[in-house]
Amino acid sequence: MALPISPTIYLVGAALLYGVGLYCVATKRNVIKLVIGVEILVAAAHLNFIAFSAYRWFNQWALDIISVFNYFGITNTWQIYLLGSLTANFYTPLYVDPLAHVFVIISIVLGGCVVAVALSFIVNLYKHYGHLDSQKMRKLKW
Repeated sequence: MALPISPTIYLVGAALLYGVGLYCVATKRNVIKLVIGVEILVAAAHLNFIAFSAYRWFNQWALDIISVFNYFGITNTWQIYLLGSLTANFYTPLYVDPLAHVFVIISIVLGGCVVAVALSFIVNLYKHYGHLDSQKMRKLKW
C-alpha cells in the first residue's frame, strides 16, 4: 500500500492556483481572460475541497472542534450526526469521502454551463461593441 502524500503539497498547489486566478481577475482587461481567471479560482477551490476530504487529519480536526463545542455545553443535532459520521470514517485507513467528489463533479458541470452562457454573452458583446476590453465597456451605455 502506498503512503499518502502530505496535504501540504495540495494546499500549496491550490494557493498557487488561487494566486494566478486572482492575478488574472485583478489585472486583465479582456473579458475572456476574466472568465478564465474565475475558472482558475474555481479549480483552486475544487483542489482544496478534494484535498480536505482525502485526509483523516481533517476528520480529527472536526472532532476537536466538536469536542470544544461540547465542552462549553453547545450540542446540536447536526453535531451528533456529524460526530457519528466522522467517527465511522476516522477508523477507516486512507478513507476518501465521496461526498466531496460528488460536490466537485456537480460544480464542474455547473461551471461548464456558466462558461457556456458567459461565452455566449462575450460573443454578443463583441458583436455589439467590436472589442472585449472591459474598461471601455464600462464607459459606454446601451
